[in-house]
Amino acid sequence: MAVAFSGGLDSSVVAKCATRFARVVACAAFAPTAGDASRARAGAEALGIELVVTELDSRAVAKELESIDLPFEPTLMDRSLWCLYSTVSRSAREAGARVLLLGQMADELFGGYAKYAEALRGQGEMAARKMMEADAREYAVRGRVRDVSACSHWAEARFPFEAHRVQEFAAALPMDFKIRGEVRKAVLRRAALALGVSEEVASAPKKAAQYSSGVQKLVASSHF
Repeated sequence: MAVAFSGGLDSSVVAKCATRFARVVACAAFAPTAGDASRARAGAEALGIELVVTELDSRAVAKELESIDLPFEPTLMDRSLWCLYSTVSRSAREAGARVLLLGQMADELFGGYAKYAEALRGQGEMAARKMMEADAREYAVRGRVRDVSACSHWAEARFPFEAHRVQEFAAALPMDFKIRGEVRKAVLRRAALALGVSEEVASAPKKAAQYSSGVQKLVASSHF
């Protein structure tokens, strides 16, 4: 089994839980200039799991994007994440894994985006909840289609955070378990510590995969 791994909170929680049931290989892809490659290496070492890193460059990005096939017009973010997860799923298969776990939906369920905290402060809890619910529905009909399609040539994509029991649990949580002052995804950070994830990873700010990997800069400069 493989985990799409950035070294951040969500992928570390997924990877740590998965090690209880199977041998796990962490798979990551970064541009040479991406500063977060070292975070992924440190995170995998702390979790005691193997890490496979694929280096992204303009040629690799162009090759991946030749096969993009989506039922909607892809944005720059869509193209970037397609490229990232297609690359990662390929490395997962080469490492012997047929299933790739992704950490998507953690932000929508547990209040990971800054806009949720802003809505909570400015408009109240109901506004923040409605925004999170709308984003979860949007991911299901667009982002999930993109990510499954990107992985499908190489591995079966699975999303632990979209499991029905996880969604029910998240929906029932009080908002201050999700957003507590300046801390977003508060309960997930506590859970990470309980699982044995390092304090550094558990408290690290969110970084979107397309930025932390450096892939979006490469895609933006390509002809696709």
